[in-house]
Amino acid sequence: GPHRVVISHRPDWDIYDAPQTIAAGKDVTVAADLLHSVDSTGVMCADFHIHSYYSADSSDPVPLKVTSAVADGLDIPVSSEHEWIIDFQPVVRDLGLAGWAFGMSSQELTTFSWGHFGVVPINARPDQVNRGAIPWLGKRPAEVFHDVHAQPESPVLIVNHPRSASIGGYFSAADFQRTTLTGDPELWSDDFDAVEAFNDSDFDSNRQKIVADWFALLNAGKRIWAVGSSDSHAIASSPVGYPRTCLRFGHDDPGRLTPGAVRDAVRAGQATISGGLYMTVETPGGIGPGGHIPSAGDSVDFRIVVQAPTWLAARQLEVIVNGETERTLELQEVVAPAGHRYEAAITLTRPKKPQNWVVFHARGPAGRDLSPIYPGRLPFAVSNPVFF
Repeated sequence: GPHRVVISHRPDWDIYDAPQTIAAGKDVTVAADLLHSVDSTGVMCADFHIHSYYSADSSDPVPLKVTSAVADGLDIPVSSEHEWIIDFQPVVRDLGLAGWAFGMSSQELTTFSWGHFGVVPINARPDQVNRGAIPWLGKRPAEVFHDVHAQPESPVLIVNHPRSASIGGYFSAADFQRTTLTGDPELWSDDFDAVEAFNDSDFDSNRQKIVADWFALLNAGKRIWAVGSSDSHAIASSPVGYPRTCLRFGHDDPGRLTPGAVRDAVRAGQATISGGLYMTVETPGGIGPGGHIPSAGDSVDFRIVVQAPTWLAARQLEVIVNGETERTLELQEVVAPAGHRYEAAITLTRPKKPQNWVVFHARGPAGRDLSPIYPGRLPFAVSNPVFF
């Protein structure tokens, strides 16, 4: 009988979506040409929070998880098992997918009392307990954070789902107060590099929680970066790659990537977060997210480009300066070879502060989700801060 056939590769590609009638007992071949309608040259995107059956709360086989990630166009799938370390890259190679993706190993450092943390990267140590997972029992957070940074891989430390209501949320467990930047003296330390501001979620749903915490840290002069990850435990319910952290490398070859190169891009804040929409931010001097614009003149110019495939759209751009919305404007579409492209020229007057920062946030049309690719999930993009 009648069916709807949807074929996709990733949120920035067009999709095949058409009815198909199939006779009982017959095979039907569908020829689907998918166009990469978003220009993401020089940028590759990562998901730093992916579980497989090496985690007690996931049953997805590793080859299935990796295949799913690559089918969804994820350039850098990162294994993030609870208290266990495996590497996705050998699986990527064994599947013949090294031309499409670069797999990595990390650990979700999983305490049972004060939070979960991404340690990116860390190599497996088969001769050690839990293949080298970093011990935390009986230690305070500051000591554990020091141990993480002292690892030979010099990993970045990401606070995963910081405001989780369970024991998995560090900011909640440590009673972090954004107004005073303090917390439980036994637990609170800000010796981390990034926060998972978007855990299978969009900007607006986190605005009053972890986004507000992140902005408070930035206003205090902390260079803390945001990442977005899926925290996928089961691909049937939580697809890999929504959202994803897009890092600028200047090339598109996963074969040239190394764990160190990915770590350094995260540590430098050279990232935007893509939840279906894709954003680039530049100044006339070529400075982007994570960068600092030298003090010269009373104003600063930015060029923002937001892109979407033909089946999706963007609607608004929000300009956030020092944690406050400076303006929100309707995005204007320009002619593009494929898909939708929106451009905005933003001039900001320098506030009378020695250190300022700006974050850009794009959202899709009201009431429009990412169906049929990621049903129930909203399209958005957000940049890491540019300082000026």
